[in-house]
Amino acid sequence: MNMRKTLLQTLICGSLIFAAYSAQAQQDPYYSHFKFVKQAYNPATVGEKNDYICANAVAHRQWLGYDDQTWIDRTTGEPLEGGELIENVAPKTYNFNMGGQILGNKNRQTAIAAAGVSIFDDQLGFMKTTSFKAQGAYFLPIQGNFARLSIGVEVGFTQFGYIDPKWRPRDPGDPRIPAGGGSGNISDSKLDLGFGVFYKQNRLGGSIEDFYVGASLSHLNGSTYDLSASGTSGNLYELDQHIFFHTGANVPLGSGANVLEPAVLVKYNSKPQIDLNVTILNNQTYRGGIGYRQWGTIDAITLLLGYVNGPMQFGYSYDITASKIQSVSNGTHEIYASYCFQFKPGEPAPKTYKKSAREL
Repeated sequence: MNMRKTLLQTLICGSLIFAAYSAQAQQDPYYSHFKFVKQAYNPATVGEKNDYICANAVAHRQWLGYDDQTWIDRTTGEPLEGGELIENVAPKTYNFNMGGQILGNKNRQTAIAAAGVSIFDDQLGFMKTTSFKAQGAYFLPIQGNFARLSIGVEVGFTQFGYIDPKWRPRDPGDPRIPAGGGSGNISDSKLDLGFGVFYKQNRLGGSIEDFYVGASLSHLNGSTYDLSASGTSGNLYELDQHIFFHTGANVPLGSGANVLEPAVLVKYNSKPQIDLNVTILNNQTYRGGIGYRQWGTIDAITLLLGYVNGPMQFGYSYDITASKIQSVSNGTHEIYASYCFQFKPGEPAPKTYKKSAREL
């Protein structure tokens, strides 16, 4: 018990240390199904499910219908001379991650290693971020199979740049802004590092199952990208550290046919963003629930639906935008899919022993 308390205190203290980092702006995206795609923001969650390799994919379309109207005449609503209405410049995010345990003994009494990959693509207006990261985690079992602490790292490359930018600068000829009207793609690629810790316990108290708590820090090295186009200078972009703290559990209700699934995610960069989700899983098949997101003020209310069929899971969410963006947005849609499969090497061929002719 004292060891478990110490580990939890370590996680909490670590998250407070992470909070000491300063940042400039919110850069990493969010996921409404954050409970099911932990690997997207915490490498220590790789191989979370024993004896299974899991693949997860999520497609996120935020603020659907948000258009760039900087080239529109505010009086007539028509495009200005030489300009055009650029439709749907809202964020589009795609993530795929896959991982599983690769080392450990059959009874899980010793440390286990896990490995995985996370591929990420995010486009916001004319800005595009693409990354590929290899992830690894080292497990420290506690009291046999009752609880586990994992420490994870991720190493990869992140590319950031402009995709055919069509900005209309306030000051024409600003050397820090690539020329408008589509000046081609401008990008830079840099090393990207991350770190995380994750604690999971089979049971907490009398009725809470699969309790977990974790913290992670992305963009540990804080790379700076040089996006200076031909004839421009000083167009630098810094990818700042993002801190994530997440926790959740499963709470069986009544006879156990229904399971309550509360989850919390706190992300910090320029200011904290808080996501709260509460779903109910019925008969290990149907899932439904609601979520709440706050970034400064209330940002959205989320409706979540899901379906589970053995090793497969599917989910859909719709965000009802609650901020002022609702006047120009049709809400946010997200689709999630997951498949877990067991990987067990075949039994080795029986050894054949042959006696020499001298023994016959």
